[in-house]
Amino acid sequence: PLLKTYFPNSTLLVDHFHVTRLINDQLNHTRKRIMRKYVKNKKSREYRLLKHRYKILLKSKNNIDNETFKYDKIMECHVTENMILETLLSFDDELRQAYNAKEEYLIFDQVSKGEVNNSNKRKELDAVIKKFKHTHVEESISVAVTLEHWKEEILNSFTWINDRRISNGPCEGKNNYVKKILSNANGMSNFQRARNRILYSQNKYETYTMNEHTDRIKRIGNPRGAYKK
Repeated sequence: PLLKTYFPNSTLLVDHFHVTRLINDQLNHTRKRIMRKYVKNKKSREYRLLKHRYKILLKSKNNIDNETFKYDKIMECHVTENMILETLLSFDDELRQAYNAKEEYLIFDQVSKGEVNNSNKRKELDAVIKKFKHTHVEESISVAVTLEHWKEEILNSFTWINDRRISNGPCEGKNNYVKKILSNANGMSNFQRARNRILYSQNKYETYTMNEHTDRIKRIGNPRGAYKK
């Protein structure tokens, strides 16, 4: 109601980065649940790989190295990232299904502007949701419920402005920059000075002059007394 009242021409959407993070978090929960099956023998290869090589599961399949062989202490031989991935997925069918569902969403999400215009994203999203439901993995089913609930907002995220997919990343970057300024200053008790510093640092076209402002910005409060050693 507030959105329609005060921003009638706005479009509500979900940032695709946060959807991907949700799916990876749920996949990680599946990994931990399966890892607990081997907790009685923490020296087993299954437990050690699930505990120490889990980041491979969270990477996109397109970024998995399938050529470079490196010695792995847990595998005790020279292997590629893809070989470690396949070993991890062989431990449990639920983990493989959850991983495959995650990859299906990444394929749906990682598209260019031209591909969006030449595809039916609504139909593709429905297929992805079915994929998560049919895994019969509790964490993946939870993802399917979330995707179904936020379907329209997810579809709205495929909006391109000035050849860039819309995202709240720039806004979050600004917020993080302000936090760093306040952190480096150990906090600022004078709001007006803090505001001026933030606005000046964020405007790359702004120039500074000594005579522009004649009013001095002083902290409100009692004046300091004489300093006594």
